[in-house]
Amino acid sequence: MNKQNLLSTHNLFTLRLLLSLLGTYIGYSYRHTSHDYWFTMMFLFTVIAIAPGYYQFKQDGDNLRRICSRQISGIHTIPGDKALTSRLLHWTGGLGAAIVVYAYHSSGRIFHEEAGLIVLLILALTTYLDGIQTGWRCIFTGLFLGLIAICVAYFDSYVWQLVVLSAAAVAVSYHWNSDVVS
Repeated sequence: MNKQNLLSTHNLFTLRLLLSLLGTYIGYSYRHTSHDYWFTMMFLFTVIAIAPGYYQFKQDGDNLRRICSRQISGIHTIPGDKALTSRLLHWTGGLGAAIVVYAYHSSGRIFHEEAGLIVLLILALTTYLDGIQTGWRCIFTGLFLGLIAICVAYFDSYVWQLVVLSAAAVAVSYHWNSDVVS
């Protein structure tokens, strides 16, 4: 299996849903430590979102110095050049918001459970907005993360329902046209 198959939209979608389900279990069983998990997922989802664009950037043989000089001058000759930069800025904004929430939590201004829910909502919104540019799989993942936040906040038994929903989504994604990053 090569990097192109590993970075297919279906595989990345499946990975995001599995990580979300693991977070669901952690939020259900260990509510006081879920903020650490969701904060870590913010970093990991950023890497997952940037990896296909970075891999394509490396395949094109371009180097960082030329990218930076084009960004400063406003010239975008490679189609993925501007997309990679905008995605990087988008996810950096989400990371910045999560870091602020974590700083509030560390200073004692908000409690563990609230910090976890807020970071989860930031992750859901960042993923959803990334999906507007990239496709339905990220939109679904963002909505799924938002649903997890609602379930953690209001319901007592929700894990198996979310497992069924994510399994159905993975099946639909598998049978849908799964493009491979080229």
